[in-house]
Amino acid sequence: MLRLGSTLTVFPSHSGLDPESTVSYPAVAGVPTACYNAAWGTHHNRWQSPVIMSTKALAGIRVLEYADLVSGPYCSKLLADLGAEVIKIEEPAIGDPSRRRGPFLHDQSELSLTFLYLNTNKKGITLNLKSAEDRETLAKLIQTADLLIHDKSARTAKELGLDFEALRKLNPRLVVTAVTPFGQSGPYAEYKAYPLNTAHCSLFGYLMPYGSPFPEREPLKYGSLIGEFSCGLSASVGTLAAIYDQKQTGLGQFVDLSKQEAMLDLARVWASHYANTGMITTRTDRINGTSVLVPCKDGHVVLSAHEDHHWKGLLHIMGNPKWAQDKAFDSLIERSKRFYTEILPRICEWAKDQAKDDFYHNGQEANCPVASVMSAKDIAESGQYNARGFFVEIDHPSGSKIKYPGASSIFSETPFKIERSAPSLGEHNKSIGSMIRNSKKLDASCDPIETGKRLRPLEGIRVADFTWAWAGPHAVGLLARLGAEVIKVESRTRIDHSRVLSLTTGDIYSGIDNSPVFSDLNVNKIGITLNLGHPKGAQLAREIARISDVAVQNMRPGVIDRLGLGYEVLHKINPRLVMLSISALGMTGPAKKYIGYAPSFGALGGSSYITGYPDHEPLLSLGESDLLAGTTGAFAIIAALIHRQKTGEGQHIDLSCSEAISVLLGNVLMDYTMNGRVQFRQGNEDECMAPHNGYRCKGEDKWISIAIGTEEEWQAFCQIIGHPEWILDQRFANAQARRQNHLELDKMVAGWTVKQNAYEAMEMLQKAGVAAIPIWNGKELYEDSHLRERDFFIEVPHPGLGKHTVIAPPWKLSRTPARVTRHGPLLGEHNQYVFGELLGLSNSEIENLAAEKAIY
Repeated sequence: MLRLGSTLTVFPSHSGLDPESTVSYPAVAGVPTACYNAAWGTHHNRWQSPVIMSTKALAGIRVLEYADLVSGPYCSKLLADLGAEVIKIEEPAIGDPSRRRGPFLHDQSELSLTFLYLNTNKKGITLNLKSAEDRETLAKLIQTADLLIHDKSARTAKELGLDFEALRKLNPRLVVTAVTPFGQSGPYAEYKAYPLNTAHCSLFGYLMPYGSPFPEREPLKYGSLIGEFSCGLSASVGTLAAIYDQKQTGLGQFVDLSKQEAMLDLARVWASHYANTGMITTRTDRINGTSVLVPCKDGHVVLSAHEDHHWKGLLHIMGNPKWAQDKAFDSLIERSKRFYTEILPRICEWAKDQAKDDFYHNGQEANCPVASVMSAKDIAESGQYNARGFFVEIDHPSGSKIKYPGASSIFSETPFKIERSAPSLGEHNKSIGSMIRNSKKLDASCDPIETGKRLRPLEGIRVADFTWAWAGPHAVGLLARLGAEVIKVESRTRIDHSRVLSLTTGDIYSGIDNSPVFSDLNVNKIGITLNLGHPKGAQLAREIARISDVAVQNMRPGVIDRLGLGYEVLHKINPRLVMLSISALGMTGPAKKYIGYAPSFGALGGSSYITGYPDHEPLLSLGESDLLAGTTGAFAIIAALIHRQKTGEGQHIDLSCSEAISVLLGNVLMDYTMNGRVQFRQGNEDECMAPHNGYRCKGEDKWISIAIGTEEEWQAFCQIIGHPEWILDQRFANAQARRQNHLELDKMVAGWTVKQNAYEAMEMLQKAGVAAIPIWNGKELYEDSHLRERDFFIEVPHPGLGKHTVIAPPWKLSRTPARVTRHGPLLGEHNQYVFGELLGLSNSEIENLAAEKAIY
């Protein structure tokens, strides 16, 4: 045994340290020496590469991008901003359609801010893949590339010579990522869909606006292009996982990203609800006592007073009103029952005379999670965002200085950098042509080495998971699905929210081990109980970090350091550790200690302000903001692991959940930073397309999304629905006219759809080449033939829940597929494995630590 206060010296053999160097740190009484020795030997015997410093996480990776508009380009932008060389391929003369999509710099049509944001740090060339010469050029590029990202269906990809089987013959180590509306297989694989359609067929459309007082109004999509950015983010996680595996084995594979499934992954809390309960969640539902939108004299705030200390903080800033002295309000259950009828009206009456920022800051100072609903202007002028250097300014060849939203997270060693503006059309044709002529295939050191042992891309990675609720568990959960061994650290001293709150546990909840949402968010993980507030518990946590590759925590800034588990401490113990810290507003800045939940992040990040009906209040964000932050965290971790593969260097990543939302609004924020324009809520409207909305169909609460993007589609639509005369109507003579008269046009389209079955209308319009997809509810998605064929719903045996249905990972990797292998852990289920097998404690030592409530 080691005495408390003594120093343990170890002689590490893993990379990053001289084999003869030592590491010393405080020991804790009652934690055996065998534990420390086992920790070194169990996991790190493969760490032999020297530490080489680098400032770009993805330096040396060559990416080809042949994708338009948002999702594919955003996926490759994330890689480019971390140092990958990205070559953007566009059609000659035409280019990426986002070049013609607003907003425009100083309202000049030739400089799209959407395009400028999506294509930073990229090189640009033009190729006509119908030309044999240009296809040969692409083939030569393929031979030198690590990754190709495209957005073509399986049929179109084959016609263009981009099918994976053909490409792997050119380059066996190539990773190919396809980002398409419904994936590469299944009945809808060749269906046409615009961003409106994919947003609306992924459950969020049916559920928004949640708690709606207008059940007769059409469901909504998220404002601007948030859904498409989200799909690009999701694609980046699966893509980097395949790249990580490629660097280990020299083997490529195909990554199939369905936008529908990527967005359903963000709706996972609701996506499996029908399968598990038989109940259909609707827009008119609301959950008592959770987050609510409160109007102030100059805007809105989101209030999330879930816990008793939040409630006390709220009452304090309200002056402790007499009505709140009712003893019944001391109970969370009673507050929940009476929240909408008695409590919320009184809060709103008080708040109507408050400035939203006063309510926000005063609430936070009183430890109550209040969040201001921020516009683009609010974000651009935010002291917190600017203190963290969120916005960056670079020169553009036009002579303008362009101000961009910057990083989705802050890397300590390999930060995001925007160094170069988006390319002009064909800007690098000459230089890339010269490179091709002088280039060689990838050197022999990259030849494939098939080990036969790697079942999933992150096999062999161990993660210490110090997170709870949603954002952190989702980030780590994605890694677990990709094969990482995740040790979820919990404590009976403070049970995870998602084990106990009705918001997440649902109607079949029957105890802390039987929360369906907890199990869903934590599938594939192993779980232990550890009291981090106990010195011996904290010491054991440090030992777990020492044998891990990654540590993730989402405690309030400062808490992890006070526990002796901050990055500086863990880095000394394990220099190769990648550590992710997730918080509401980041680990630095004047508001770093502010707290919040998913609706808070949507409010502070800007998505709430621009989502909603034009004539109504902002949208109250659902849990997707948490899951978007979690997906951002998973991307950051894998990028840091790729950097560590090359250099042996670990690092710290500081992720602000609010900033993780704001980066998905780059075009909206740049409209303000460059044009001074604050974008507002537009419902389902589009700046270019009409019809472009959700339209009621035959049956109760049945809807279909229809989007018309070309004149050919418009004419086909009019013909197929039996109104050819609309083609000649001057009100609808072209896209601009239809857009100007969209309200009248929507009524006319709805007059046809209301007589149609949504499925039959979809089939009819899709055969005519028109993008039309039903707005499905949970039951319809669960029974849908396309998702069934793609094995989207998975039954996982659970000791308490029986057969628990969860959703599949959002990406399909052809060689090392992500998988769901087991239910989320029961509380303390794997204590014996972790403390005994991994850390080397004897049964009696474990029992003694449990008796002392260190293991608790």
